[in-house]
Amino acid sequence: MESAKTSKGDSFNQSDSSSRRKRLSDRLIILPELLANRRWSQKELMDYFGVDRKTIVNLIDTFSQPDSPNPVTQEREGRHIYYSLATEYQSPRLTLSESATLLLAQEAIGATGLLGNQSPFARHARSMLKKVRASLPPALHARLNAMSRVYGAATVPAKDFARHSETIDQLVTAAIERRTVRMSYYTMASDETKERDFDPYAVYFDPDGATLKVIGWDHLRQAFIPFAIDHIRALQFTKRTFAPKRFDLRDHLETYCFNGIHGNPITVRLRAYGVTARVFAERKFHRSQRKVASTPKTETAPETITIEMRVARGRGLERFILSFLPDIEVLAPAELRSKVAELLHSSQQRHTAE
Repeated sequence: MESAKTSKGDSFNQSDSSSRRKRLSDRLIILPELLANRRWSQKELMDYFGVDRKTIVNLIDTFSQPDSPNPVTQEREGRHIYYSLATEYQSPRLTLSESATLLLAQEAIGATGLLGNQSPFARHARSMLKKVRASLPPALHARLNAMSRVYGAATVPAKDFARHSETIDQLVTAAIERRTVRMSYYTMASDETKERDFDPYAVYFDPDGATLKVIGWDHLRQAFIPFAIDHIRALQFTKRTFAPKRFDLRDHLETYCFNGIHGNPITVRLRAYGVTARVFAERKFHRSQRKVASTPKTETAPETITIEMRVARGRGLERFILSFLPDIEVLAPAELRSKVAELLHSSQQRHTAE
């Protein structure tokens, strides 16, 4: 991550003491643990976290959202403001089965590389798992170790995100504080780096590209767009805040992203032949997928299945279709059928040229 750029009047200067400050995500975890033991004054929290008064006020506001199970109460005594939890805070108590499930899930997530030593999440993962393992009786601990050697994940290792940890933290902070950021972003398709203003909403792992992405409102394209975090060349906060639009990450990705690529939804009809037909019969590639027709295998023709689904158009959909060649045919829409034929023709020319 390059040093964050700043411009007079439009961005916050990055403090020289930022390296000794706890990140916002850490503060939200630590705050209830502090307030569970006793009440803290605003000045004490400022000194503890090494931040200014405004940051503490924003931290308290963020933690005390309307749906928070542990809102923070505020009391003024003379010149001082004191904070405490409105209800008694309790760390989550996991059953033995829940603890085992958590540890087994970590084995699968770890295969992606997200929790490897080079990951910005590695420290948190090691701390969490150490606590969980310590809570298990010896017999279950031994069995869990044996199970972890049995369970696995056929996941391609992710990229090295360690050098992007500052970028990730800035994006998470901006999303929580609803702050517009300005980023210099490299686009692979155009091979260009351009500045764009962006309202971050969520950071997520994209298994299709084995990479971390951030999704939010892109001011340039006036739409919710995902961006690969490792393509962000520089990032700076602006003084502008944004009112959040209605947004659900899972629903958005199901509607506007397919095979890792963003695009407007399109209804497609595909016919698969032979073994691929059997694959299509037992796998659901999208929640909108439905079987339209099927034919059995005969002496002269392979079995077929025709499916229809509404997914995001673009390179993701095209790559999906090409990956099943030659046992797949695009029936509709005509524009997609023509595009696949064009791609096949270009590929044939490359492979037959001397």
